[in-house]
Amino acid sequence: MVDRRFWVADGRRAEFQAVFELNGLWSQLLGKADGYLRTEVRRESAEVAQYRVKDFWSWHRNFEIFRARFQEEFERFEGWLRSERLIEKEQFLGAYYEKPEDGSEREELGAKS
Repeated sequence: MVDRRFWVADGRRAEFQAVFELNGLWSQLLGKADGYLRTEVRRESAEVAQYRVKDFWSWHRNFEIFRARFQEEFERFEGWLRSERLIEKEQFLGAYYEKPEDGSEREELGAKS
């Protein structure tokens, strides 16, 4: 799972939600890669329009392959978010695994902040 927090610009909440909703621009980009499962978006704070976005992958290597193969498109998307002023700030929280149902341990993809 890749976990991020966004602070959405004033008056841009509906547009932000449209970008990250099911079949939104973000899901379309991630959907180009093998192993992408889904994105969950949750509003954490109404006062500051703060959202948590979690992208789920079937295997960490699929995420790594996506980042390598679609790096240019990913960077364009990130730049577009900022140029359109949809977000004020973004915080990377981590890329990690939840413990599998079988109880086995898997290597951690990144440090959780």
